[in-house]
Amino acid sequence: MASELTIGVDIGGTKMAFVVADRAGRVFASDTLPTSADDSFDKTADRIASLLNPYLEAYSMICGIGIGLPGPVDAERGIALHAANLGWEGVPIRDAISTRLTKSPPIYIANDVNVGAIGEQRYGRAQGVANFVYLTVGTGVGGAVMIDNRLLRGASASEMEIGHVSLDPVNGRQCTCGQRGCLEMSISGKALIAHARQHLAGGVDTCLSSEALSTRAIIGAAEKGDALATHILDIAAEALGIACAWCVNLFNPKLLVIGGGLIHATWHLLEPRTLSVLRARSLPLNYEATSISLSQLVDGALGAAALVWYHQNEGQP
Repeated sequence: MASELTIGVDIGGTKMAFVVADRAGRVFASDTLPTSADDSFDKTADRIASLLNPYLEAYSMICGIGIGLPGPVDAERGIALHAANLGWEGVPIRDAISTRLTKSPPIYIANDVNVGAIGEQRYGRAQGVANFVYLTVGTGVGGAVMIDNRLLRGASASEMEIGHVSLDPVNGRQCTCGQRGCLEMSISGKALIAHARQHLAGGVDTCLSSEALSTRAIIGAAEKGDALATHILDIAAEALGIACAWCVNLFNPKLLVIGGGLIHATWHLLEPRTLSVLRARSLPLNYEATSISLSQLVDGALGAAALVWYHQNEGQP
């Protein structure tokens, strides 16, 4: 048995995942619970504690709990500022969990993308890398930046909202944030579907069907050479390449890690165009200093467990 263990909790829109792990990333216990947006915050906190307390009783060497959740987070005060999918606004999650526990280990919370970056540095592609950028693409687009082994933090705890930097503020598609042409409206899962629907309404020749439209269907059609699906993914690849170039030119990282479910499902289709655009739009000196890699860590709860080591080691991996 390891001398020290941490608990990681990954709170998502559909499920909550839990792990007990050591510094090397070995998992000693894991569980999942469904997330219900209809539940009150207090009920959700009760359910989380109902799993944490047995862990605390079973493993005496637990030295902290890390919690990753969507949206901006006030890590110092332990408050989830805005988790839209959960219906949480300014909820004191750290204190709410702490008061429900039978023991009192320190609890750390962070945005799930920051947690992903910390996990990649400890267990994934960014091991030993002090300066890197982490981008994740799925339903939306998010990012995190590690500089000298420390996460870049913003004044309002909402840094690296790269999904809402506009590619085309005049003619671009309307984004849920209120702006037009956001990156998220070109590369996310919802963007692919919106783009396909727009063209299907025009009666283009394609194997895609509006009745059975999904990201999986678009990817499958592109793999078969469908012209519309290929066009949609080409646009996504260019947008991703531009976003990567922004990161390379702004932060001059040694490594750019890209991940998320959509990227892993489409990278074989996106890679040539993305890398071409990245090279064309990056300053040569910055481009030559950066390598790009797909993310390795797929367990968000394990990344949350690494959040404890990040804080207790004062940011050192």
